[in-house]
Amino acid sequence: MSAAPAAGSDEFGWYLYGVVAAGAALDDLAAVPAVDREYPVELVVEGSLSGVTSRVSTAEFDEAALPGRLGDAAWLEQKIRAHEQVLENVLSSATVLPCRFCTVYHDQADLRRFLAERESALVAALDRISDRVELGVKAFVDSERFASSAGTRSEKIRELSERVSQAEGGRAYLETRQIERLVADELARFRQEAAPQLHERLLNAADEGVLLAPQRPEVSGREEEMLLNGAYLVPDRTRFEHALADLARERRGEGIELELTGPWPPYNFVPEELGS
Repeated sequence: MSAAPAAGSDEFGWYLYGVVAAGAALDDLAAVPAVDREYPVELVVEGSLSGVTSRVSTAEFDEAALPGRLGDAAWLEQKIRAHEQVLENVLSSATVLPCRFCTVYHDQADLRRFLAERESALVAALDRISDRVELGVKAFVDSERFASSAGTRSEKIRELSERVSQAEGGRAYLETRQIERLVADELARFRQEAAPQLHERLLNAADEGVLLAPQRPEVSGREEEMLLNGAYLVPDRTRFEHALADLARERRGEGIELELTGPWPPYNFVPEELGS
């Protein structure tokens, strides 16, 4: 998140959602509410670029007040959702270079100065993502399904499983515990190897890709462990989805499930220095 201070004599600052090419044919900008519902989303044209922006109250987005606002979970959720909805609306009809949440300028002159001074870098970034979308892929492993198929990958586990099926009493118990330890070791090795293998395959159907930190179950909303959290800049969505489906079929027997998300504004493929 970044915020330029919006304090001063003006009653409002300028909130920048993202940047598009000047003259981009956008659908109705008023289709979704802005982060400050008092003001509509509008375009500020500067040279070959347009800033997707809206005015915001300095009482709400002043730099001095913002830390307290960011600690308000309800406020934060509402504003982040509004930010995302504006960008998704723009993305439906144009290539957009998204800005970080809470990118605010003192006044329109500051906003225009940013667009003018960074024009060449912003145009290059727009060209890089033109006619592409960001898609997310998350990979999860079902530990029970993985354990049930472990014998197909480990001769030692397979041999012990066969002995357990014929053993009784204490011997069966001890060998079952040994199988559980071997499966745990196999799963730990699998965790290390699976993510780069999946990522490499998906990169074959994308221009670029980045690995993000795996999410915990309370964030992902799933009980299974997340092995991969990747973002991909994709020129051909159909080709990417076919590659993902093939990969899912190949790895399902190991307990892996793949989840596709998006398309998203390409946050993960915007150079960090382009943020205000």
